Amino acid sequence: MDMQLRNYTEEAVSLYLDRWFKEADCCHCDLCRMNVTALMLNSLKPKYVVTDKGALYAQLDDFDPQHKIDFMTLMTKSVATVSQNPRH
Repeated sequence: MDMQLRNYTEEAVSLYLDRWFKEADCCHCDLCRMNVTALMLNSLKPKYVVTDKGALYAQLDDFDPQHKIDFMTLMTKSVATVSQNPRH
């Protein structure tokens, strides 16, 4: 059995950004995307998992509508911050 420590929160942020970042009104370069990712991860609680079963438990929050609203709100704020303070 190959076990690996993973931060599910980081995976979720990446997944959400893959879905919605291209629609955001901002620069879509890799640096801006990474800055949005960093801002979001610094604001979210990490969820470390080792097994696939642990990852399934971590995903339960994804089904909560309020969780999705909070996530989108944070992404919108992070995009706005990066847009107002570009690093390139």
